[in-house]
Amino acid sequence: MKSLAEWNTSATAPVAPVSVLARVVAILDGVKESGGPISITELAGRTGIPKSTVSRLVAEMVDRRYLQRDDGGVTLGLRLFELGARAILPRRLLAAAAPVIRALHDATGERIGLWVQQGTDMVSIAVVVGRLPMLPTCAGMRSPALTTASGKAYLAFCADQAVVRRVSAPLISSAAHAFLDELDHVREEVVAVDREISYPGILAVASPVLAADRNVVGALSIAAPSGSMDAGHLAPLIRSAGTAVTRRLAAA
Repeated sequence: MKSLAEWNTSATAPVAPVSVLARVVAILDGVKESGGPISITELAGRTGIPKSTVSRLVAEMVDRRYLQRDDGGVTLGLRLFELGARAILPRRLLAAAAPVIRALHDATGERIGLWVQQGTDMVSIAVVVGRLPMLPTCAGMRSPALTTASGKAYLAFCADQAVVRRVSAPLISSAAHAFLDELDHVREEVVAVDREISYPGILAVASPVLAADRNVVGALSIAAPSGSMDAGHLAPLIRSAGTAVTRRLAAA
């Protein structure tokens, strides 16, 4: 319980950082701690930095992809993910998935991707090229979680329903219900399918990767030309591969 003195004392305003680097770090910390999109006004209040300065620094960080604009404010950007791609969990995930990805590629000859969720997108952290040269081959490729197989595989097992709501927010009511029904089906099959929705002519199937605590941490996918590959053929392969990565990650 607060004392009388505490009740009569106003909250201490944040001490504004002085150097440019300290201000940039304070802004990044403020965005990170917000847990979602945050406005310039809120950032100024959190950091104690003048709003005009926050606006200018945020604009520069958006230009350099350290931040990205989203509905209602800004969120952390892809550049930070790229710089931190070798942090502990991605490194463990990559190490656990590497032999499984190689085996899956050897068995199918198709494009294999390992994905993690960021905002409303899925971001690749590993790619092995198959018969789809038209797609980017480097890690860091972004695809919408709403339509991609990797996104649906991730969202179906995501315990944070706020993430699911944020991703599905653009859908009208009937489409949103259909999307949630599709996620129920993905949970039953442990496989998600994208039939040419995200990319014309491309069929993709994906399966989730879970951590030791059974929380979803990513998704493994196969993408192939839709005219020459059947989802029913790929489904058991990707399901088995996702389970193998999950087991290897738990044992790491």
